[in-house]
Amino acid sequence: MLLAALAVARGCASSEGDISKEQAIEIARREIDYRADWVQVRLLRRGFQSRSAWAVSLSALSPAGQIERVTVVVIDARTREVVEIRTGS
Repeated sequence: MLLAALAVARGCASSEGDISKEQAIEIARREIDYRADWVQVRLLRRGFQSRSAWAVSLSALSPAGQIERVTVVVIDARTREVVEIRTGS
């Protein structure tokens, strides 16, 4: 019983102060130099301490609807820091 209460308390504490999905998208959009036609967002747990991070995928589509550019911006959910940017085409 005590372990269950501790786990719940720790889970609640780790989400306090985390930025929202919408805030993560705003931060990620500032990191690209093109108009994103498609956005996908995932909440990740990273590292030994299981810190929350948002992975925001931003894609530009061709007139035919095919993906032309993709950028994944990983943002620390607590500090708002951009911790990784991956690009592809």
